[in-house]
Amino acid sequence: MKKMKHLFLGTALAGALAIGAGVGTYSWFTSETNANGTLVTGTFSLGEMEQLFDHQAFAPSQLLFSDWQTINNTGDMDQVLRATYSHQLNKEVPIEAYKVGFTALKYTEKPDEDELQDQIYELEKLFEGTTNPLNPYYVPTSGVEVMSGILSADQVKALSEEDITSSQSLTLGEDHEFWTLEADEYIDIVFGVKLSDTAGNEYQGAQYDAEFKVEAKQTDNGAEF
Repeated sequence: MKKMKHLFLGTALAGALAIGAGVGTYSWFTSETNANGTLVTGTFSLGEMEQLFDHQAFAPSQLLFSDWQTINNTGDMDQVLRATYSHQLNKEVPIEAYKVGFTALKYTEKPDEDELQDQIYELEKLFEGTTNPLNPYYVPTSGVEVMSGILSADQVKALSEEDITSSQSLTLGEDHEFWTLEADEYIDIVFGVKLSDTAGNEYQGAQYDAEFKVEAKQTDNGAEF
């Protein structure tokens, strides 16, 4: 009888251990998903430009062209540009004796030297003309967009009477879509300055200083200079 009792106890203990071993081995159905992301701030910059003019012994009736300046979007974001030309004299003489014009080319593939020279010839024709409108147009054969023009007499006369020096500035093609740059676009620009043949001896030794300044902003609405 004792032997049978021990057998029953052993069997019961084995069953309890088996049941205990099964506790916690069952689980509910589960599922999960996730998404990750990274934001990297874009780069926003313009390349450096060179010196505009460096010329001595400038005389009445002469027409001088600047070196070509390249406006280069060196970042990876589109840009809206504000391009401003300003000039001043170190003598109190009328600055309107200096006639100023420019030609700008926008492109993705740089034009060859012959085309650049052709545009200088076209700018020279504007100096000889009687009307001076800003003239944006497109050259489909080369894929180059061009804007050119001569400062009007009123623009050149925008002087400060309170200053000893004469000065004036102009935003080129203000708000025109030409002055935008995508990440792979460039603008080349050249300026011409002509001293009137009626400029008298009072212009001897006059120093003409010019500055071409380009500012860029984001294309997003609300972005301001």
